[in-house]
Amino acid sequence: MGSNSDGYLVPCAYCIALLDFISALLFAIISGVVFARHGHWTALVALIFTIFWMVIIIVLMAGIYRRKLGLVRFWLVFTCLGILLDGFILLYGLTLAISVNWEGVKITVLPFVGLAVEMTFVYIIYLLYLDMIDYSATETPPDEKYRERSGCDVKYAEEEEKPLDRKDLKRMEKQAKERMKKDKAVLKKLQKQMRK
Repeated sequence: MGSNSDGYLVPCAYCIALLDFISALLFAIISGVVFARHGHWTALVALIFTIFWMVIIIVLMAGIYRRKLGLVRFWLVFTCLGILLDGFILLYGLTLAISVNWEGVKITVLPFVGLAVEMTFVYIIYLLYLDMIDYSATETPPDEKYRERSGCDVKYAEEEEKPLDRKDLKRMEKQAKERMKKDKAVLKKLQKQMRK
């Protein structure tokens, strides 16, 4: 990958995946202990969800290691949906409170801080994802579409070169200058877009 991603994004992504896996493992242990002691169905649902969460994190690690966009994208989508759901549940819980309990508010702030940290993690993984897109786009040449080839392979035979007369050379020079002007205009336009 490019220097940007190998410099700091990949190690950060591995650290994020490791921290996420450790928190999922701790959550799985807590859910398992609660289910073993009380046998409540919500603890079982939490345990099953946590196992799924751990699989998603393993998918992220595989995506980072193999540079697979689809695997990283899967983790990004799952995590973003999880953040939205957590935020909705936290806001719903706050709005259900009949009176303001400041101790409860202090305790409730901590999950919002956790959501902010998780969003930062998602942003870093998203930067890696964008870098992977840029890298994969420059490394693999675009495939020719099937319809452009009309479904057949054509082999070309080389023709003997004919000597060019002065008119042809002038015409070719003029076409080359026009192409250069167009290319310069396109480059300037791209540079302006990149500055924005």
